[in-house]
Amino acid sequence: MQVFIKFLSGIALIVSLGWLYFEPGFEPLLTSVVSLSALISSFMFGKKVENDNAKQVQEVSDNSSGIQAGGNVTINNPSKDA
Repeated sequence: MQVFIKFLSGIALIVSLGWLYFEPGFEPLLTSVVSLSALISSFMFGKKVENDNAKQVQEVSDNSSGIQAGGNVTINNPSKDA
């Protein structure tokens, strides 16, 4: 999907620059600027940001079993129970 958006942004930039070349004016200039900003933003914001702080934590006391629950888990630990 991201490749498709980058491709369309690039095509829109090329078409708007051609429009600006053959018919100079405010509308083709504005379209070219918007197309360029769309292309740049597709490269900047298209990447998935990995958060190092988003880690799963599991605390299991002695003689307990761990369960993978898709989030932070504390099992059989009276000091952590609320």
